[in-house]
Amino acid sequence: MNQNLIFAFEIILFIVATVLVILGLLQGKKNHNGLGALSGGNQELFASTKERGWTRLFSIITLGLGISLFIIAIIIRILMNTLL
Repeated sequence: MNQNLIFAFEIILFIVATVLVILGLLQGKKNHNGLGALSGGNQELFASTKERGWTRLFSIITLGLGISLFIIAIIIRILMNTLL
């Protein structure tokens, strides 16, 4: 029973990590100013841009999945220390 619980959390962790990677790949690049700042390009380095639409949704979901990834990993570690 104890190993089944840990295994279930590991499967959930794998699914969350996979979805997190896919969402990360679907997001566009947010910062195009890195090389322009080094080469002296005239780009708006400190421009304030707001995320809108799908970009904002992907960003919020990615943040939530990242936080849940760490929480699930900590839960698995605690279960392994206490149950096994």
